[in-house]
Amino acid sequence: AVVVTLIIYYVLFGKRHRRKRKVLAEELRVAQRQVHVLEEQLFNAKIEDIMASTPTRKNSSSQQPRQIRIFMDGAFDVMHYGHMNAFRLGRSLGTYLIVGVNSDESIKECKGPPLMNDEERMTMVKGCKFVDEVVPNCPYIMTSDYLDYIFETYDVDYVVHGDDPCIVDGKDVYASAKRLGRYRSIPRTEGVSTTEIVGRMLLMTKHHHMRHKQRGRGNSVGSLSGLSITGGGGGGGAVGG
Repeated sequence: AVVVTLIIYYVLFGKRHRRKRKVLAEELRVAQRQVHVLEEQLFNAKIEDIMASTPTRKNSSSQQPRQIRIFMDGAFDVMHYGHMNAFRLGRSLGTYLIVGVNSDESIKECKGPPLMNDEERMTMVKGCKFVDEVVPNCPYIMTSDYLDYIFETYDVDYVVHGDDPCIVDGKDVYASAKRLGRYRSIPRTEGVSTTEIVGRMLLMTKHHHMRHKQRGRGNSVGSLSGLSITGGGGGGGAVGG
């Protein structure tokens, strides 16, 4: 009786529910496209507002195009498309993008050692077409004094950071820039981070060990050989890929 009831329910209501799910899924896709368009329009309006509100630089001719200098900072360890998108968005808020790369020591002190050293991370950032200039050895935690140094030394108009909060010891790292009206935010690229990428690599390495052990069970030489290859060079290979 239960089986018959389920069959009747599926015949009478199953197709209707599937059609309803398809309609809702299509409506969701349309809504997501609309949200994307609105976000682009809002961001373009922000760009226009920045262009209009930034004063003309001293000693610059009114006939010359106005240069708006943007500063961003970060660790940029294991560069990925989220970093590239941040550079793209930051550069779109001005005409010249300066990127500060956090030093190995400051990163290690605040969150543990990076996978790539100063020189490697600097080289990757310099290679991005959206970046005009790179500042080495930036502190991981921005201070008011350091931001003042950046404003004065590099003639920066605005400091830019992702829209996720940046709070250290209960204080907003960019509070001083915000008080001066020289802070702008950009949307964070969802779905990717260095931590998540490292997690993927660790899982892939674990699965590789498991498969190799299963294939090489009973062959101690083959099993040991496989472990030495993966343990010694697997990390570098995974990062390179």
